Amino acid sequence: MNSPASVLQIMAHPDDDLYFVNPAVVQGLNAGTPTTTVYLTSGDSDGRNHRPWQSGPATEEVTENRADYAKARQNGIKAAYAAMALGDRTAEWKDTTLTTVAGPVAEIYSLADAPWVKLIFLNIRQHGTPEGPPRSLHVLWREETERVPTLVVSGGVVHEQNWYNRAGLVETLAQIMGIVRPTVIRTMDPDPDRLVHNERFPQRHDYGDLSDHCDHTAAALFSWLAVARHQATVEKQTFVVEAFRGYYNERWPHNLGVRSVSQKELFLNLYAAADGYDCGDPAGSGDYSVGLGARLTGWVQSTAPRHPAGVNWLLTDPTGRLTAFAVVNQQAAVWMEAQPGSGQWRGPFFLGGGPLAPGLAVCLTPDGRWQIFAERMSLLAVDDAQRREIVLLEQAEPGGAFRSWTPLGNPSAGSRTRDRHLGAPVVARDGAGRLHLFVRNAGQGLHTRIQMPDGTWSGWTDLRGHELQEGLAAVTAANGHVDVFGASRGAVFRWAHKSLNEPLTRAPRFRLAPSAGPVAAVLQPSGQVMTVYREPDTGHLLMAQEDDPGGRWAQPAESVGGRGGYGAVALAAGPSPEAGTLVACRSNLGAVAYRFLPGDPDQPWQELPTTSLGGTFTGAPAAAFDAQGRATIAVIGADAKLAVARQTVPEAAEFGAWTIVG
Repeated sequence: MNSPASVLQIMAHPDDDLYFVNPAVVQGLNAGTPTTTVYLTSGDSDGRNHRPWQSGPATEEVTENRADYAKARQNGIKAAYAAMALGDRTAEWKDTTLTTVAGPVAEIYSLADAPWVKLIFLNIRQHGTPEGPPRSLHVLWREETERVPTLVVSGGVVHEQNWYNRAGLVETLAQIMGIVRPTVIRTMDPDPDRLVHNERFPQRHDYGDLSDHCDHTAAALFSWLAVARHQATVEKQTFVVEAFRGYYNERWPHNLGVRSVSQKELFLNLYAAADGYDCGDPAGSGDYSVGLGARLTGWVQSTAPRHPAGVNWLLTDPTGRLTAFAVVNQQAAVWMEAQPGSGQWRGPFFLGGGPLAPGLAVCLTPDGRWQIFAERMSLLAVDDAQRREIVLLEQAEPGGAFRSWTPLGNPSAGSRTRDRHLGAPVVARDGAGRLHLFVRNAGQGLHTRIQMPDGTWSGWTDLRGHELQEGLAAVTAANGHVDVFGASRGAVFRWAHKSLNEPLTRAPRFRLAPSAGPVAAVLQPSGQVMTVYREPDTGHLLMAQEDDPGGRWAQPAESVGGRGGYGAVALAAGPSPEAGTLVACRSNLGAVAYRFLPGDPDQPWQELPTTSLGGTFTGAPAAAFDAQGRATIAVIGADAKLAVARQTVPEAAEFGAWTIVG
């Protein structure tokens, strides 16, 4: 196996990766990317694994056997990974153990014919026992207990019960990171949305008023602590971190098309042994509770990054050089062209600021200085007193050194239950030179702060809104007004200036068809603002634009096709109407799909393969036009490196090969 990438996934239960991270998992496996998945709990639940062919109620007639249920889930997840990696659910696995730095022993299984695929089971008991607390991960995170027990799984390779304390679990995860040396670390959602539970959105599996299982959240928070420990001990290694939403998916427009949903469902059915497959283990061949009903939960139909990285991270500096910005090693990193349009790059140069959530917002000041905005994970607290804040880094002078990071706060600062529910920043500068910063707030509305031309900042202002999805877009219109687009559950809305002397307000009659995720916007050479976003249930793209510069939006959003996939969409307006507007996004295959708008309605979408980048890429692509007028696409590959592709000549349909920058 010779891949530049290495993926480490840290999940609470066997199947979280199949429900919430796929199709990213299978895309990496298809490309041969070394992949290690760690399951913190044994997933023993109530210990009842009802066989579909058994008569009687699903649980009452089944004897509780937690050791068997945990082993059945191991059998199921091994079958799913064998099928994803080799196309053979029956492929052989080799077993071994890992004695952790904290003392407990973990089980490791490697595919015999693909040893670069590994599953690690810590086997922490999921639920309470006479000698242990309920909801083990949750209470351990909150320091409501000093330690939690493991489960001795039927027929496993660890035969004695172990115990993890809080520090020991963090040290163990950091130890595994040191062994795997991942370039991508995937976790669950550390900060799930708060939701009102009612008849429309029942409590179901959520914890409290959060939109996820408490095990998912605790697993994510332990992982992020371990990442900080790992970063402090490694040298000359780069990695990126991605977090994925969990039960959130059932309550928002679904973002995957039929092909991706069917693929996710296929591997969940293999995990569940839904076809009656018998692996020969009396403990069971899978998690029979999943059965053929994976779609009924509403989780399978979406794959939703918790921090949908902004797409405006590839920009041109005052000299015409393309400059790229991203979060690597949990800090801001920058790359720049050696000369405008040269295609030769320098970087990455690390700018600190961490621990930062994925995604940056970047703009230039009127005098040509870079400003970088990010969300900082300032405090991973043991209880609800989490702290997240927006931070700013700016150059002291054009082309010069950067100053120190400046905290800009949080609209919910000081609230123990709301501080952590902060969205990624987006920015735009109006015609009067004022910088507008926007974030999705804890109530799923819109907040803003404004930096005046003299550098002073206003306080936070609530622009209202409700049920906004993460992933805003801000753009400066031809008349200098700022437009902000945000997708609610049922429509896309717009906030805009009536005049530069008035604050932004939501346009009362603006309402576009619903979006399944982040919205993108761009000012075209024609002076018209365009917005593009994903259509629910298809993964295709919808496009709408002003009738005239600064005019009405009379036409509804129309489909411009696509290649499926999930995540944010990148837009870049060409230097002339003939060059068109470049659209780039993730495809069903994990490649970068692109086309130019408006263009011929029958213009085919094309794809840039990402096999050489580790099978897929992280976050979302960025798009720009270089100093020679060539359309350019940038991604951060699964190898944690910047990759740039551009048109062979201006206005050509074809792009050259990826240039990979260390």
